Amino acid sequence: MFSPGNTSSRIGLAQTQKLTNKLKDPQFIADGAKLFAPNCGSGYCHGTGGVGGGAPRLRDKELDPQYIFKTISNGISGTAMLSFKSDFSEEQIWKLVAFIVSDRKVTAPPETAPTVASPATVLASAHSPTAAAGTVVGNAQAGKVLFFDSAQPKSCQSCHAVNGEGGPIGPDLSNTGNRSARELFSGILVAHPAGDSRYAVLALALKNGDKVIGIKKEEDAESIRLYDIAELPAVLRTIQKSDIAKTETAADWAVHKDNASLYTIRQLLDLVTFLKSSQSKSPVTLSDIL
Repeated sequence: MFSPGNTSSRIGLAQTQKLTNKLKDPQFIADGAKLFAPNCGSGYCHGTGGVGGGAPRLRDKELDPQYIFKTISNGISGTAMLSFKSDFSEEQIWKLVAFIVSDRKVTAPPETAPTVASPATVLASAHSPTAAAGTVVGNAQAGKVLFFDSAQPKSCQSCHAVNGEGGPIGPDLSNTGNRSARELFSGILVAHPAGDSRYAVLALALKNGDKVIGIKKEEDAESIRLYDIAELPAVLRTIQKSDIAKTETAADWAVHKDNASLYTIRQLLDLVTFLKSSQSKSPVTLSDIL
């Protein structure tokens, strides 16, 4: 007689076998395509239909289904490939696997697969007579991938953390979901350091003529330690006070000055949706941030 633990294990294995047997089921593949499009099919992830974008191509590579399942479930440490086991059920992950391993010549990319449109294109569509801005909806999972994109040196996770993951340089964003979508959008584009003295940007003029711009981490009688943010990813530097000619707070230095050119409107909407998702599962639309 099997113990309860063994019985549970056998049920789990039987369920997994049942799902893997459906990898060639047309409906199973179609369901996977619908899941793939908004969550993995953006231009900064695996591209429309999984044929490659900012992340590698997945289709027609004869990848092992078990390997794909484990990768989607657990992510890949040190990369932008995050764990999805808390976002999708086992069945949903196997549907994604089914779509990825299906024959691309037989399985056309879903018509609803998103593309990374330019800001002008998104705005034109949003304000056209036939499409209201409220119909352009952000995707929290796409925003999460974008936030933690370690391949991008200026990605959000270089400075900010969410739920313990990310950098310690800027404010922790775990509890920003109670802020309005418009406020979050504005903060991503034009954040200034003056809002929180703990993250004030210092401009140090050194006696040798060099200048250092950074966010102070700590200070003692002899030195200042700060994150040099002149270039990202930031570098933690120790500056001896005896080498400093002048110290100023750079109140007008825009921390996010490059974000308007780094991200499309759609990507910014996805980031806002991700930050809002900690408090609300309601969709965030383009009209909410503009």
